[in-house]
Amino acid sequence: MRNLIKTLRASRAALAMIRDANEPDRVFDLIEALYASSDAAQKAVARMSRDPQLARVLRERPRLGRIDMEALGRLPKGTLGRTFVDHLRESNLDPNLLRVLEAPDAASYVKAHLFETHDLWHVVTGFPTTSEGEMGLQAFYFAQNGSRVSMGVFVAGLCFTFLNNFELCEVAMPQVVRGWLLGRRARRLFGTDWKTLLDRPLEEVRATFGLELDKVDTILREFERTRLSAMTVQA
Repeated sequence: MRNLIKTLRASRAALAMIRDANEPDRVFDLIEALYASSDAAQKAVARMSRDPQLARVLRERPRLGRIDMEALGRLPKGTLGRTFVDHLRESNLDPNLLRVLEAPDAASYVKAHLFETHDLWHVVTGFPTTSEGEMGLQAFYFAQNGSRVSMGVFVAGLCFTFLNNFELCEVAMPQVVRGWLLGRRARRLFGTDWKTLLDRPLEEVRATFGLELDKVDTILREFERTRLSAMTVQA
């Protein structure tokens, strides 16, 4: 019965996101429901524990914690922390509503860390907080971590686009490809102690992780240019 209840909860969260993927809480609700309805966190821990670097992260469990908007807002423009605050304000996101969860063990840490750093990942990867931007970020997550939860959120976002705004596919799919390429080329972001990086220039942080946004965007533009040229020749 308990498993049935968890499955129903995940189904409701998925349907809610399919109805309105532009509502930020829908993403978090679905992520939480997917973690609760499966052993995704435990499988992630088992996979990460085989990597010495990630095993250390699971032992030390660095946290971002609550956000001090005023303190970060005083940082120089262009720093990660200042850009993060600007992102929250422009997206009308209240940092006090960001989910800071307890993490007494490694499995709960996986979920807690991803929840509280979600919007920081938006900032460093350059994906907007739109449905297509969220799909791109979930593709980035999946490329880096191979998570079932990321794939579940991506599929729900794809269903939302297909059912509610099919024309958006032309915008969404390049974001998905961009997320996959960025994620495969970059160093792992999971487990980063972001508090130590907030006062550093955003571009420096991106370079540290090998987040080559310009190079990936150039690859996508060249691919589109080649595709259009081929279509012109065929015509």
